[in-house]
Amino acid sequence: MASILDGLNIAKLSLSAQQYAMSVTQRNTVNVNNPGYTRQDVLFTDLTVASNWSAFGTPGVELWAARNRYLDQSISYELPALGENLVKYNALREIDALLQGTSGKGLGTYIDEFFNGFTELSSSPTDPALRWQVLSRAQTMTEGFNHLYNEIQRVQTAAEQHIKSGVEDVNILTSKIADLNGRIETAHTLGQLDIEYALRDERQQYIEDLEGKIGLFYFETESGSITVTTTKGNAIVLGKTSIDLVLGPMAGNHFSGIYLGNNSNPGNDITAVVTSGEIGGYLQVRDELIPGYLQTLDDMAEGIIAEVNRVHKLGFDLDGIQGGDFFVPIAPGGGPAARIISVYIKNANQLAAAGDDGTANSLGTGDNTNAKALADLGREKFVNGNTQTLNEAYASLIYKVGSNQRDAKMSGENQQSVLTQLMGQRNAESGVSLNEEVVNLIKFQQAYQASSRFVTVLNSLSAEILNFVR
Repeated sequence: MASILDGLNIAKLSLSAQQYAMSVTQRNTVNVNNPGYTRQDVLFTDLTVASNWSAFGTPGVELWAARNRYLDQSISYELPALGENLVKYNALREIDALLQGTSGKGLGTYIDEFFNGFTELSSSPTDPALRWQVLSRAQTMTEGFNHLYNEIQRVQTAAEQHIKSGVEDVNILTSKIADLNGRIETAHTLGQLDIEYALRDERQQYIEDLEGKIGLFYFETESGSITVTTTKGNAIVLGKTSIDLVLGPMAGNHFSGIYLGNNSNPGNDITAVVTSGEIGGYLQVRDELIPGYLQTLDDMAEGIIAEVNRVHKLGFDLDGIQGGDFFVPIAPGGGPAARIISVYIKNANQLAAAGDDGTANSLGTGDNTNAKALADLGREKFVNGNTQTLNEAYASLIYKVGSNQRDAKMSGENQQSVLTQLMGQRNAESGVSLNEEVVNLIKFQQAYQASSRFVTVLNSLSAEILNFVR
């Protein structure tokens, strides 16, 4: 038969349980605006069941975190694509602006003006002003090629720097995750659920930061720690240990590759595995997209140099001397044509606008046939295997950059939409509602007061019994 002392013990347990429940409610309320916090709930257990007694924590109370691991993982696995498309879009937007030029006057305009200069010269081939105009426009065009090539390379170099800083961030994050693995295991073993859940929230935030940087897989082990691997299964976090990514030279490439561990050998090269996240996006910009754009510029510059020099050599200048190279020829291995293209002629009199040396007809050096032939090059197909004119090649380049930019933007927006929905679901399930917490706090306070009154009643009964005995 239960005694008054048993009742007091029950009241003591109830007071402790309600007090603990109020502390959990207060913790939830404080973190109402913390997006990385998972709401914690209190479950009251039946102490007549032996398994509900624990050597740790408050008897009769079980702490539970409203965590949905499926949603956590779904969000984490959507983040790499968002990071990838965001960096691609920003880089391509910058390149697109370079191609379009300021005030709509880009390289395409300079090329048109250069060949139009020969058309204008053909109307008066001995006019010094028109001759100098051709040289001036040639200089502007070559500088346009040089500037555009260097600026796009600058974007490429910036991508390389972002990859380096991204790898540093990844190593910091994986180190923190490995450390948290150990601390979570310890807290779990000691039954410190409030500490364990706080550490899990912190670790989940690091995982999501990591996924935004580089696409990875992860799974939780029975001990509560997580293992992180590349998409090909290479372990990066294993229990309390993290394996750093390092940068090293790539064969046939002056840019850095990404290697697993301290040895930059081919067996540890995971560069090709990194296809998503911010780092994956920068790798695509650096190694796939920009090289194609630069190659198009090189093809255009090489075509201009070769064809203009070829036709110019067929004509004669004002002194009746056969023309030579108009642009400085590109020697084999001399470097990217678009970056080093330059005008060879320094004197306007050396422009070979005439079709003969003055002996074949009465026009002499006033002949304009070679100037017309040079002007016609602007409409001839000598780019991309003689399938495109210069205008077509440049328009194709602008379209390709614009198309890649649009694809990255649309993919990023779709990814953001999916993430917004998933985060909304997680917040509805795991977030804190002030209305609910206010109701819970009132409920627990009233239960605490009821337990206090129960203690008062038992105390009065004890006094009555003692008086009766006397």
